[in-house]
Amino acid sequence: MTDVYETVNVFHRAVPYSGRHILQLNPYIYNPNIPAAIVGAIIFPLISIFLLYQFFRYRSWFFWAAMVGVVMETMGFLCRIISATDVNNDLPFLISFLMILLAPSFLAAACYTAFSRVLWFSCPPHALNFKTLWCFPKYITPTFVAIDLFSSLLQIVGAGQISRQYDDDPSHDRTIEYSEQTMRSGRVILVLGLILQMSCFASFAVISIRYFLISLQWRSSDLGDWKMWRKLCWMINIAAALITLRAMYRTLEIPHDKNTGLRYLQAHEWCFWCFDAMPIGATLAVMAIWHPGRFLPRSYTGWRLNKGKALLQKGEIRGPSMNGELKDFTPGDFGGGLGQGQGRGHGKGGAGAAGWRVEGV
Repeated sequence: MTDVYETVNVFHRAVPYSGRHILQLNPYIYNPNIPAAIVGAIIFPLISIFLLYQFFRYRSWFFWAAMVGVVMETMGFLCRIISATDVNNDLPFLISFLMILLAPSFLAAACYTAFSRVLWFSCPPHALNFKTLWCFPKYITPTFVAIDLFSSLLQIVGAGQISRQYDDDPSHDRTIEYSEQTMRSGRVILVLGLILQMSCFASFAVISIRYFLISLQWRSSDLGDWKMWRKLCWMINIAAALITLRAMYRTLEIPHDKNTGLRYLQAHEWCFWCFDAMPIGATLAVMAIWHPGRFLPRSYTGWRLNKGKALLQKGEIRGPSMNGELKDFTPGDFGGGLGQGQGRGHGKGGAGAAGWRVEGV
C-alpha cells in the first residue's frame, strides 16, 4: 500500500502512516530543522575542542566550569541532531533538552571566577571594598557561584520532573510542552530556577560593566597591563550580556498555564536558534578569542587564588617609582600566557619579577 501523509496538529509535523495507522511520535512542538541541527552539531564541538585546547595550553585551571559547560553544550547539540533525525528515540531528545538547558550555568560560573581574578589583578588595594565595587571582593566568586548552582539545582529538579512526566506518558500525542503544562510543580520549580538564574546573571552584568567603567579613573596608577585585562573585561561583559539574554528567553518560553504564556517562543524553532543557540555560541566564541589564560599572570590561573599574596605582589611590582608611570607590558612579562616571558629588564621590582611568573597558589 502506498504511504500517505496526514498532518498531526499536535506535533506540527506531517508524519507517514501505513494501513496499520501507526503514528510517528515527535517530542518537539515543531518540525525540527535537520540542516540547522547539523550546523549546530558541527560548530559547537569545534569551538569546544578549541576551548579545551586553550584550557590545557594556558593551564587555566580556574576556568574549569567553562569546560564543563562546553562539554554539556557539545553533548546537547550532538544529541539534538540524533533526535531530529529519529524522533522515535526519546533518550537523545531528553539528553539534549537537559544539557542545553543547564550548560549556560557553568559558563556563567566561569565568568564569575574570571571577573574575580581580574578584580584582584587590576583593582588598586584601596578600592577593594563594597562601597566602591558594589560587591565584596573576597566573596564575589563563592556568592555568585552559590546562587548559580542553587538555581541550576532548581532547574535540574524541575526539568527532571517534566522529563519523567514526558517519559511516563503513554499517549501518542505527548509533547514536552504538554508535559510542562501537566507537571505543574516541575514547571513552577523550573521557572523559579530560571528567574533566580536570570536575576543572578543580570546583577553580575551590572557589577561587571560598572567596574569596567569606573576603572577608567585608575588608568594613571595601572601596572602597565591596561590592554591585557581590559580585553578580558570585554570578554566577561559580552558573555554576561549574552547569557542574560538567553536566560530571559528561557524564562519566557516556559508556558505558565495550558493556554497562556508566550507559547510562540516555544512553538517556533527559529526562536531557539536565535535566542538560545546563537547567544551561547557567541559566548563560546568570545571566550575562545579572549581566553583568560592569555591575559592573566600564571599565579592567577591556578585552582585557587591566594589573595593575600596577590596584594603583596601588586605592592612589590607597583612600587613608589611607578606612580603615574606607564609601561607597555605583555602577558609574558607577568608570567601569563604560555609562561615563557622572562621580563624585559625591569629589575627586581619590575613586572618580570619572579613572584609574577609560574607560581602555584
